[in-house]
Amino acid sequence: MEFIVELILELFIEGGIEVSHNKKVSKWIRYPILALWILFFATVILGLIIIGIWIIPDIVIGGIFMIMVGFIMLCMFVFKFRKKYSEMIHKK
Repeated sequence: MEFIVELILELFIEGGIEVSHNKKVSKWIRYPILALWILFFATVILGLIIIGIWIIPDIVIGGIFMIMVGFIMLCMFVFKFRKKYSEMIHKK
C-alpha cells in the first residue's frame, strides 16, 4: 500500500512540475495542473498549522513545533515556487 501511495504522489508531483514547465502542453492543461499542485501543498501545510493550533491546549511544545514546521514549509514552498517560475519566465 505504501508503494502505491508513493508512486501516485511521485507521479503527481513530478508530472505536475514537468507539465507546468512544458510550453508544448496547452495552457488549458498546464494551469489546472499547476493549480492542483499548489492546492495540494497548501492543504498539507495548512493542515500542519491547524493541527498545531488544535493540540496546543494539550501539548504546548508539540503544538508550537507543529506550527513552526508548517510556517517553515510554507516559506520554503513560496521561495521554491518563486525561484522555479522566475527562471521559467526569464528563460523565454
